[in-house]
Amino acid sequence: MTTQVIFLPKEKPLVLVRDDTFQWRLGGKQKTAKFRSFYQGEFLGEPYWAIDGGTGNFDDESYFAFSLTLPYQSDEALTGTYNLSHGLTFGHSHWIPAPPGFIGMARVTADSATLSIKYDTKTDIATGSFEAVFKSHRYRLNPKGIFTMTRLRPPEAN
Repeated sequence: MTTQVIFLPKEKPLVLVRDDTFQWRLGGKQKTAKFRSFYQGEFLGEPYWAIDGGTGNFDDESYFAFSLTLPYQSDEALTGTYNLSHGLTFGHSHWIPAPPGFIGMARVTADSATLSIKYDTKTDIATGSFEAVFKSHRYRLNPKGIFTMTRLRPPEAN
């Protein structure tokens, strides 16, 4: 597990709001994401799937989010159950204090995680569940959640 500290310029928007569902439970508390996204992206020439969801914002210092990625093989190959040995990444990000003019965010990766997903290529809707354990670097989180989300596509792909 690794931890990163990230400072972002305040003037850029960070999230896209959708009407999909991304929920998690931490202990006895359930949260529903206020922002979430499901899409296929690319980093350094390597395509990947991304599933993100979180709550809060940086203005009131309440940002709290989870992010999952998987290597992209094909749309049809997405359905299944994955863990870290399959290339799944699972991160948690939250607000931290930052120097003036910046937004502070820390991001930590899970020690263990599982994602079960079913993707319908005809409707572009993914449903699934996830679970992770964050126990390194003084983190003690064990989120368990579910989601139903529509794949975001660039406007030119429609």
